[in-house]
Amino acid sequence: MFSKYYLCFTLLLSGPLLAEQQPAGKKDIENALVALPDTCVALREGRNCFAEVDLTWHQQQVGNYCLRNAQSKHIIQCWLMQQKGLFRYQFDSAETIGFELISSDNGKVVASTEIQLQWVYQNRQKKRRWRLF
Repeated sequence: MFSKYYLCFTLLLSGPLLAEQQPAGKKDIENALVALPDTCVALREGRNCFAEVDLTWHQQQVGNYCLRNAQSKHIIQCWLMQQKGLFRYQFDSAETIGFELISSDNGKVVASTEIQLQWVYQNRQKKRRWRLF
């Protein structure tokens, strides 16, 4: 019984020590752009998929950032003097859509993500044979 308490006590004391031994890069949150959910499921191939997607981003430095469509380069939303942000996107597409977070100060892409499409049923064309009788 004493050994159980001793084990719990040593684990409690060693927990903070183990946490501090992580590399310095692991403690900082990396630059990121995340789409949740990152996959939209439609019933049949070729049909539009509809979903509400949260696009969240975080940067190490405060700055001016814009979210844009990766294919069309259309600006969706901008934030001034921010380090993180959230945009709720109404996904309505029959194909995968990519997104980029750019620094509006210099125009460089700092993070990117995409929303994938999947289908429950794929279109399989049956061979139709013509018959006269």
